[in-house]
Amino acid sequence: MLGSETSTFEILKGLNNSLLRNINLKFLLFGNKKTITGNISKFKLLQESSEIIDCDTFISMEDKPSDVLKSKESSSMFRAIQSVKNGISDSLISFGNTGALMSLSLLNIKTLPKIKRPAIASIWPNLKGESIVLDLGANTKSSSQYLIDNAILGSSLASILFKIDNPSIGILNLGKEDIKGSDDIKAASDYLKKLTLNNVLNYFGYIEGNDISIGKTNVVVTDGFTGNIALKTAEGTAKLFQSHLKDAFKSSLISKLGYFLASIPLKSVKERLDPRVHNCGIFMGLNSLVIKCHGQSEYRGVSYATDIIYSLLVNDVNQKIEKFLDKIHEKITI
Repeated sequence: MLGSETSTFEILKGLNNSLLRNINLKFLLFGNKKTITGNISKFKLLQESSEIIDCDTFISMEDKPSDVLKSKESSSMFRAIQSVKNGISDSLISFGNTGALMSLSLLNIKTLPKIKRPAIASIWPNLKGESIVLDLGANTKSSSQYLIDNAILGSSLASILFKIDNPSIGILNLGKEDIKGSDDIKAASDYLKKLTLNNVLNYFGYIEGNDISIGKTNVVVTDGFTGNIALKTAEGTAKLFQSHLKDAFKSSLISKLGYFLASIPLKSVKERLDPRVHNCGIFMGLNSLVIKCHGQSEYRGVSYATDIIYSLLVNDVNQKIEKFLDKIHEKITI
């Protein structure tokens, strides 16, 4: 709960909102005890379901991951990760430095067997509902193995969160034709086709950038470099749309009246596109779940992330991933 611009009150309000829906949740709060105590009294249920671990050291957004590994063992992030590593906590939500969180998680929690590298996944709204997009920045290197792993991780995630038995998977490419794309993309595509023929996964094929918002597939697989750019572009576009819409409804008296009459459906649209709500990245492929929220989150985003982690824990997403991997290695050797 230290090292970001997200306020203690917003974090606690978000956790409390999720707790009202998921009453079995328990929290270890790593942060300044005095600050947390002064705010948590407003949320009686959360207070009864939480333990505060007092921390006075934190990892800043400017700290380099390499430096953190050497000097921040008493920080709130490091101690929270140790709690997961030692089996005291089942999962972790952080609002801090993404690079440090990934490095510390990879070093301490480690990846699942047969998963080379973890990926950052997120849930994106589209015309049909929602889709899983990964990787969003964990691995900037393009690798066919990473893309294949991402397809497995994304399919496992989508099957639980969307309650779909056989989620469709697409690889983000610069075109839909088989001849387009890098050698790594082509190799990953060929292998996913084999898995589909063996009824392991449901690979659709290549998709383009505009297909993400259409919802052409339930899972969109890409490398971390491309995925992160796509994420930031989508967030910027959503903010641009909201700004233009707001200006349009302020332009005249008739427009203001129109906004009043359409306020309820417009509010629903705004919430679906609001990056502050859909702002969490799920670190998939680790032995325990880690979720990274935006460093300037508000309570709705905190609550959204907590709901996700609860659902994944209850449905044992890692067990599902391991079943996929066992099934793959029974039929095909990568």
